Amino acid sequence: MTDTAPLISVIVPTYDDGPRLALCLDLLLAQSIGSDAEIIVVDNASTQDMTALKSCYPMVRWLYEATPGSYAARNTGIAAARGRILAFTDSDCLPDADWLKEGVAPLLGDNPPSFVGGAIDLVTTRPTGLSAAELFDLASGFPQHRFVEQVHFAMTANMLTTADTMRAVGPFATTMKSGGDREWGNRAWAKIGPGRYVASARVGHPTRSSPSEVLKRVRRVAGGERDRKPGWADCLAFCARQLPPPRRAFLDIAALDPATAPLAAKASAMLFAYRTRLALVRYRLALQFGGESTRS
Repeated sequence: MTDTAPLISVIVPTYDDGPRLALCLDLLLAQSIGSDAEIIVVDNASTQDMTALKSCYPMVRWLYEATPGSYAARNTGIAAARGRILAFTDSDCLPDADWLKEGVAPLLGDNPPSFVGGAIDLVTTRPTGLSAAELFDLASGFPQHRFVEQVHFAMTANMLTTADTMRAVGPFATTMKSGGDREWGNRAWAKIGPGRYVASARVGHPTRSSPSEVLKRVRRVAGGERDRKPGWADCLAFCARQLPPPRRAFLDIAALDPATAPLAAKASAMLFAYRTRLALVRYRLALQFGGESTRS
């Protein structure tokens, strides 16, 4: 790495995810404008030995953050970043070759957005015969366009902003194990201006193929909601909203290609979708009676 500051700093938090991190790094190193980027991996106190992986990627900046939570790890990367642009993805993501090129362009143009949220493409384990959990995740896992346009944030699996914006808005909330990207995006939208969805800035993300993987995410969401709105009134209001059947998820599942999801499989996925709603209520109530949110 030269002494010249790079245009882009790519920040990747990781926790016990060595094999998938290696795939992610290979794709980041193959970016079409990769020569303008530095890659920063922040090990969030992994229990796996990362020594061999570090030796395979000496061109990567390796940092360590002991505080549990991906947002704490991202903040460590932000503090060390030298780039004018900050790009965020996760160790299980698969960036397209033009991800950085397409994502950076709006931030360097006239009337730049406060942040860019790129498309997150779900990658299934196989073309057919998917489990109910995987079909549910495929249908509703990462609606980035809706998040940017309607909820005013971008998931940090695929989010870019400028270092100036990050300084003005402030870092991610380290008290949150989940939902910190939403909290930051809402702050950025209010302080700097709207974000922008850029479909051509794409990363892939593997679907969660088992109920346990999906429920792990549900637990994180419940913890993020408790961290964001910890009061009993907010808790009960949140739980009440989860009790009706998930209409949006049902519609998303119904819209899946019949070749991927036959009718019976769609019905199973819809039942699973409602079960995740009930699990979300259970986890949220359990946290209200005590306990801390976790990253898993």
